[in-house]
Amino acid sequence: MPVTEFLNSKGFYQFEGYADIPKQLEELIQLTSRPNISIMEIGFNAGNSAELFLQNNSSATLTSFDIGIHSYVVPAKQYIDTRFPNRHTLILGDSTLSIPTYINNNPGKTFDVIFIDGGHDFTVANADITHCRSLAHKDTIVIVDDTVYTDSWKVSYTDGPTRAWLENLENKKIVEINRADYCRGKGMSWGKYVVI
Repeated sequence: MPVTEFLNSKGFYQFEGYADIPKQLEELIQLTSRPNISIMEIGFNAGNSAELFLQNNSSATLTSFDIGIHSYVVPAKQYIDTRFPNRHTLILGDSTLSIPTYINNNPGKTFDVIFIDGGHDFTVANADITHCRSLAHKDTIVIVDDTVYTDSWKVSYTDGPTRAWLENLENKKIVEINRADYCRGKGMSWGKYVVI
């Protein structure tokens, strides 16, 4: 039973931020397919991306950061732990605070893939990108969700992540590998941090 069906069975039917665009899911699977990788995500929410990463890469481990404001986060975590035991860690709290704390408590820790799909205003999106740089090595793939470049497909919640991504490119903190606009309000950018 997929996580969405499990949550439906517990009385949860509406979820924030669920990616269900086939092309995007295909690209996320491809970007997280290398064996024995450690993945980090900001925005666990209802566990959809966690399920995608862990079911499509049996040797991957995942650390998720989530603000934890939705009542379905805890049942989704329980589902992920049951289905993928010992492969997932969830850290609750405001990512602009919890990630710096994690960095301080885990010196030298890096991830192979970092998927940023948290707060959508510029300040939070930019802070998430900036903080995650300390958790990257030279080959880490960083992915920022909800970036949109096609004018007619832009919506208000894509402004912050898109601007944050573009500013990090301009400031030479990230080298872009690719970007994709999927439809109105749905897009993604990915690249590598410039790590010294």
